[in-house]
Amino acid sequence: MNLDLTLHRGGRDKPVAILIHGLGVDKGIWTDPLNTRLFAENISLKIFAAGKPIKQTSKEDKKITIGDIPERIDGLWPALIDEGYNLVTWSQKRPVGHIDIVIAELKEVLSRILEMFPNSPAALIGHSRGGLIARKLMEKEHPAVRALITIATPHSGSSLSTIAGYISPLASLLKKLLPEEEHGTVTRTLKKSTEFLTGEALKELMPGSDFFKELSDSPAKGIEYLSFGGTEPRLATLYKLKQGGEGAEFVPLIEIPDSLINLLPSSLMLEELLPGKGDALVSAKSSVMPWDSEHYDVPANHITIMWNRTVIEKTKEVLRRI
Repeated sequence: MNLDLTLHRGGRDKPVAILIHGLGVDKGIWTDPLNTRLFAENISLKIFAAGKPIKQTSKEDKKITIGDIPERIDGLWPALIDEGYNLVTWSQKRPVGHIDIVIAELKEVLSRILEMFPNSPAALIGHSRGGLIARKLMEKEHPAVRALITIATPHSGSSLSTIAGYISPLASLLKKLLPEEEHGTVTRTLKKSTEFLTGEALKELMPGSDFFKELSDSPAKGIEYLSFGGTEPRLATLYKLKQGGEGAEFVPLIEIPDSLINLLPSSLMLEELLPGKGDALVSAKSSVMPWDSEHYDVPANHITIMWNRTVIEKTKEVLRRI
C-alpha cells in the first residue's frame, strides 16, 4: 500500500508513537500545523492559532483582522521528538471517507512499525476521529500496542451536523460586517463548511450511528488508556480596530461559534458549543474514553488542544511508562 508516511527515528530503547489525524485534515496537523488546512483543506489552521492582535502600529494596518499568527506552534510532534521517541504519522488517502477505509491503512502502518521497531512497544495517539480509528483497530488484539491516547475524540458521538442549516444566516451576518472584497471568500468558506457538516463521514459520528452500534472494543490488560477533552469552544475571533481615549486598539467583532450560537434556537444549544462543556466540535462528556485510566479536561478548543501543555506532558508520562 502506497502511503504518504512521515517517520522520525528516535532512541533504540524508546517506544514508537503512531499519530492518527482526524476527519478532513492530513498529517500536517501534527508535523506542520501552521501550513496545513482543515475541514477538507478549506480553512487554514492559522486562523485557529491566531491570538489577539497588538495595537495598530501604522496607518497601513488592516482595520479588520483575525489576529496575530504565531511564528511556530510547539505541539505534540516536536515535543516527543525532543524526548527521543520514535514517531510515525501518515495522511489518510480518504480523510472524509468511511472509517473502515482508514483501518486498512492503520493496519499497514502498524505492520511496518513492527518490522522497523520489532522490540519497541507502540502507542496509538488519535486526535478527534483518529481516536475512534484506533479504537476500531483495537477490537482485535495487537500485543505490540501498549497505550491508547485520544485527544478530543467523540467517544459517544458528536451532534455538530445538526447545525449545518444555520451556516447560511451566518454568511449574511458576516457580509454585513466585512468589506465587499471579502464576500467571495466568506461565501466559499461557509459553503465548504456546510458541505463538510452534512457529509456522510460526519454523520457517521452522530450519536447512535451504525458505527457506534457496531463498535465492539473493550479494555485489555497491559494497555494504558488516556483521554483528553476541551472546554473552550471559541475557535476564532474577528477583530475590528477601534479608536479610544488612549489610542487605537483591536476589539472582538465576531467570535465563532458565539455568533453562530446567537442564530440557533434554544433546542439546538449543543454542549459541543458551550463554554465549559465542549471544544466547539466535541463535548467534554463525549471525549471521555469509556475505560480510560486517566482523563483530563483542558481549557482548549478542538484544534488548540493539540498543543495544550497538559496534553503534551501527560502523554509523555504515559510513553515513559510503557
